[in-house]
Amino acid sequence: MSLENNNFNISIKSIDDLLRCLCLASLLELVGWPKPGNIHRRKDFEKTRFEHFITGIIAIQPNFKVFCEENFQKSYNNKDDYNSIELGPFFKKATEEMMKWQGGGNVILGHILILAPLVAATLICIKKNQYNIKDLKYHLNKVIESATVNDTINLYQAIRIANPGGIGKIKKYDVTNEDSFNQLIKDKINLKKIFELSKDYDLISLEYSSGFSIIFNEGFPYFVKTFNQYRDINIATVNTYLKILSLHQDTLVIRKSGLDSALYISKMASTILEYGGISTDKGLRLTIELDSELQKKKGTLNPGTTADLLSGVIFCSLLFGIRF
Repeated sequence: MSLENNNFNISIKSIDDLLRCLCLASLLELVGWPKPGNIHRRKDFEKTRFEHFITGIIAIQPNFKVFCEENFQKSYNNKDDYNSIELGPFFKKATEEMMKWQGGGNVILGHILILAPLVAATLICIKKNQYNIKDLKYHLNKVIESATVNDTINLYQAIRIANPGGIGKIKKYDVTNEDSFNQLIKDKINLKKIFELSKDYDLISLEYSSGFSIIFNEGFPYFVKTFNQYRDINIATVNTYLKILSLHQDTLVIRKSGLDSALYISKMASTILEYGGISTDKGLRLTIELDSELQKKKGTLNPGTTADLLSGVIFCSLLFGIRF
């Protein structure tokens, strides 16, 4: 796998393999240790456990299977096919199953939001026999731009079902306001527009409004480079998490604990990477110490949005041929 000239080609050619990449991406993000502040294989929160995440991940796989099978039937030779992908209804159905099968609350809504458009774009690439990363980026943008107002309505319903922590309130189109649905319909606010409106305070929204620039331009190349250097999936996972944290203040942390806390975490992630991340004894020790420090705040210093982006990075890495 070359890092030069965007020379990446999708390595799979079936829905089954696409679903394998999808499930593995969420699971590998979850088990990465020690991702500071997250639930991981050695740390639970008070009311949310490692097992809740595993259950949530597995519970939504049938939803992704149906999503893939239904959308694979389309030709994608016209705009209507892209319009009818129905990201929003998928968000809602997957969120319902996530919440139905475990009692730990919202565990992977961020994964659902990040992975669904990537899966849709990959599906189109497979359908059209277009396997270069440029094709994936093109279809990803088309999928997002073609999403409808109905998709936005269903996104809001999914968020209400999941009831994620630190969501806050805004003056217009607030997800908790009963009148927001009417406003969204009246103003014709599709997914692209709603994410553009919130991109300054939410990293997932920033990804939707920028063609997933953090995942494609920062996380994915760094993950591949790190994996090729160490041939260790856990080092690639945790160091990429630290890399994204060092470059972007986690917006979940900002909403729960303020900008200063997020800046501090980014600074510590940058310092740890100067020592090689978890690939060195000192870097690993510093990472464990940061994890212990953040865990004391019982989830309020959890860089969960960064973890969501990481699931997309790992998905792309598996898609383009990473095996371990």
